[in-house]
Amino acid sequence: MAGRALAALDPLRLAGAALFLALWQAASLFVSPIILPGPLGVFERAATDFWSAPALAYFGLEDASLAGNLLYTSENVIIAALLGTAIGVALGLLSARIWFVRAAMDPVMMTAGTVPILIAAPFLLIWFGVGRTSAVSLVTFYVVVILYVSAQRAALNLNPIYENYALTLGADRRQILGAVLVPGATPEILGGFRIALAGCWGLEAVAELLGSQTGIGKVLEVLAGATDPQGILATLLLLGLTAILADGVATLLIARLAAWRAPAGSGA
Repeated sequence: MAGRALAALDPLRLAGAALFLALWQAASLFVSPIILPGPLGVFERAATDFWSAPALAYFGLEDASLAGNLLYTSENVIIAALLGTAIGVALGLLSARIWFVRAAMDPVMMTAGTVPILIAAPFLLIWFGVGRTSAVSLVTFYVVVILYVSAQRAALNLNPIYENYALTLGADRRQILGAVLVPGATPEILGGFRIALAGCWGLEAVAELLGSQTGIGKVLEVLAGATDPQGILATLLLLGLTAILADGVATLLIARLAAWRAPAGSGA
C-alpha cells in the first residue's frame, strides 16, 4: 500500500509536470499574454483570487472568491458521485444476477450512455430548474451509467466457483451477496468509480455553465465573457489540482479497500 501511496511522487511524473511547465513558459514568450499568459502569472492570479476576487461580484456571482465557488463545485461532485455510485452499483449487481432486470435495464443504460450530456442538460434544466438540483442530476446520470456497467461486468466476470462453494457450505442468497458477490466485485467497481470521478469535474463545470449563479463553471463563463485568459487558466488550474487531489484520495481508498487482492510479499 505504501508503494501505491507514493506513486504520485514518481520521478517520471514529476519530470513530466516540469517539462509541461517549461514548454508552457517557452510558448508564452512568443505569443501575446492575451492569448497565452505565462505560468507564473497564472499561479499568482490563482493565489490572489483564491480567497477574494472582488471582480466576480461585479458579474453577479454569489461568492466572490475562487475558494467558495470551488467548494460549491466540489460539494456537487461528491453528492453526485456517491448517489450515482449507490444507484449504479445496486442496479448493476441486480442485473448481473436477475435476468429480467438485465433485460429491462441494459437497453435503457446503453441508450443513456450514448446520449451526449449537453443534449440531456436542457431537459434537466426544464425539469429541475436552474441551480444545484439540475447540476447534481446531470452528473449523477453520468455516474449511474458508468457504475452500472462496471458493477454488472464485475459480477458477471466473477468466477462462479466461489458462489458454488458457498452454496455447498450452506450459504443462502443473502449470505452469498454479502460474503462473495460484493467483495469479489468491489475492486472492479472501485476502478469504475475512479473513472467516473475523473469525468465528474468537467461535467459539473459544464452543468454550471447552463444558468448556475455559483460554481467554477459560472466563473469560467464570466471570465470568458470578460476576455480574461489569465483568470480562466487560474480557475482551470485550481479545478485540475482539486481533481488530482480527489483522484489521489480515491486511489488510496481503493488500495485500502482492495488490499486483500495484493499478492503475498508484494509489500503493498
